[in-house]
Amino acid sequence: MSLTFNTERLVLRPLEPKDASHIFLLNQDAEVLKYVHDVPFADPRAAEQWILNIARELPLGVGRWAITLRDGTWIGRCSLRKQPDCDVLMGYRLLREQWGKGYASETVAALLELAFTTRRLPFVLSKIARENIGSRRVAEKNGGVLWKKDVCGHFTDALVYRFVRPS
Repeated sequence: MSLTFNTERLVLRPLEPKDASHIFLLNQDAEVLKYVHDVPFADPRAAEQWILNIARELPLGVGRWAITLRDGTWIGRCSLRKQPDCDVLMGYRLLREQWGKGYASETVAALLELAFTTRRLPFVLSKIARENIGSRRVAEKNGGVLWKKDVCGHFTDALVYRFVRPS
C-alpha cells in the first residue's frame, strides 16, 4: 500500500531508495537498535537494497514508511506488517535526536488511524521488549493494552500490546 498521510507535524510516506542514507544512519546507532532484532547495515547500498526489497519482504501486505517533519526533515521509519497468522504488527524507529518530542506517539496514532479507518482492521499488535519503557508508554498512551508475553527477535520476554479498533 503506497499511501502518504499527514499528521499535525509529520508526513508518513512510502520509503524510497533516496532514503537509504537515512536508513543506514538510523541502523548504525546502537541505542536505536537496543530493543530490536536488527543489525547495522554494512553500507548505504545495503540499506538501499533493503528498501528495494520491501515488497518481497512484506509478501502478505501493508507497508513501511519514512517519517519526516512537514518541512521534509527525515526523522525515522515505521511499518504495519501482516504476519502469516494474519495479525498485523506495528513498529517504528526514530533517530535518537528526535526522541522525547512526541513524534513516536504521533506516528503510532497515524498508523492506527490507517489500520482502523482505511484498512478496517479489527486490531493491531505491537511487540515491545519489556525493558523498553519509552515504547511501552507510547503504546499505552495510544490505547494499547498489555495482551500477552511472547518472543520477539532475541527477546524471549517481549510484551505484546493490542490496539482494538474503536466501535
